[in-house]
Amino acid sequence: MTAPEPPRPASVWEVIPIARTAWRICDGALTETDASRLVAYVDKNETGTYDVLWLRSPCPTRSRYRSLDELLADLDAADAARTSSRADRPRQIPHFPPRPLP
Repeated sequence: MTAPEPPRPASVWEVIPIARTAWRICDGALTETDASRLVAYVDKNETGTYDVLWLRSPCPTRSRYRSLDELLADLDAADAARTSSRADRPRQIPHFPPRPLP
């Protein structure tokens, strides 16, 4: 039995099979010699869901997915949020005077 072909990402993420039910996700924008190229390890468990071990940012908050397409979409969204928010100034925290004691 051979490993199913992973979906082709529409972004820079490369999904590389490393076992029958395991994949590596790499950042295709980085060179092969760059250690930060490796983004995550994905493993399909016996229930059919995909467990993810995130190794670097961008890192979605979830670590379990129903499909590789869903995982890659979440990774794209996390990457887009990271790049757009880093250029912006941080949000101002409102400061209020202390409340008087009763």
